[in-house]
Amino acid sequence: MRDVYVIGAGMIPNGRYAPGSAAEMTKQAARAALDDAGIEFSHLDAYISASGHPLTPRGVYLAKELGVTGLAVIHVEHASATGLAAMHTAWMGVRSGQYEAVLVVGIDCPEREQSVLEVIEGEGNLPAPALFAMWANRRMHDRGTTVEHLAKVAAKNWNYARSNPFAARRSKDVVTPEKVLASRMVAPPLTSMMCTPWGEGAAAAVVCSPEFADRIGYSRPRVAMRASHLESETYGPGHVFQGSIVGPPAMSEAAARAVVEKSGIAPADVDVVQVHDAFAIEELFYYELLGFCDEGDAEALLDKGAFGPGSRERFGLPEFSTHGGLIAGGHPGGPTGLAQVHETVRQLRDNNRRIGMCHMLGAGSVALAQMYERVDGRS
Repeated sequence: MRDVYVIGAGMIPNGRYAPGSAAEMTKQAARAALDDAGIEFSHLDAYISASGHPLTPRGVYLAKELGVTGLAVIHVEHASATGLAAMHTAWMGVRSGQYEAVLVVGIDCPEREQSVLEVIEGEGNLPAPALFAMWANRRMHDRGTTVEHLAKVAAKNWNYARSNPFAARRSKDVVTPEKVLASRMVAPPLTSMMCTPWGEGAAAAVVCSPEFADRIGYSRPRVAMRASHLESETYGPGHVFQGSIVGPPAMSEAAARAVVEKSGIAPADVDVVQVHDAFAIEELFYYELLGFCDEGDAEALLDKGAFGPGSRERFGLPEFSTHGGLIAGGHPGGPTGLAQVHETVRQLRDNNRRIGMCHMLGAGSVALAQMYERVDGRS
């Protein structure tokens, strides 16, 4: 098995796009990633399309729109985890020697007006805000978590999004926890500013072998995809499989533990982390579940200012959701995980960080965790 690099990443702003515009959105994101890598479509030997929305045009159709024909075309769908699942597929293909250069494109834009939430509910699932409100209330009962803790997580992510030109929600002013708490109530205790705005978008990445990067003379710092792990839910007391939006929290814990073992990179060495923070309560759980602090310590560390700007220097802990997360950055579905990869590449290559971790959940339920490392020089 060989190393795997991410040498290009690109995306368009998350937001609201007209139904039927998926092809143009795909072209823009794909072109941005190829330009970032310094290559053309002719260099590719595989194309992976990541779409989580059931009404989105499928992979082969979008590949033809790009003029990408005669090579492997794969369509990946795993709900919110679709983007990282597509990266997982590319990682396996390049690592095994099957492919040399793969373009991964995440795109979600409906063919007609229908929100992601409507799709979830239409399949007989519990509405996501209600589910995660239950998570929040349970933690508040068990741990003494307060609404102020949830507001601090959300405010941090909103303020990160202020400097992200691709974020769906960009506040002109600094967002305070008080402002978050004053926003419209969605599902107690979650207010609208604690919840993802969903939306549409497109993002892409170029995944390749070390030999390919050498052959094209790639000279920028390389981002190595050190490990990827896909975990499904397992039965536990009180857990119901049928109609589950997400599995038990232990699923994320297992995925993180596995990716740490595969990569040989300890949580203490991670600089930045992107997580499935569609609701503020989730990120609070993931500080502990992904191995960055002991169970029961998250709230106290958050109160001290950990997990935000300067966290690595002050506490030896990574910064979380540095592009605004799903709460403020947006959550289109298929592109969401690729937006995390885009941010991780930016942080490692352009912001002088060394180790990044990505994490997403997918309805059904699955969890993915991936580890990335900046590597300077040729292979």
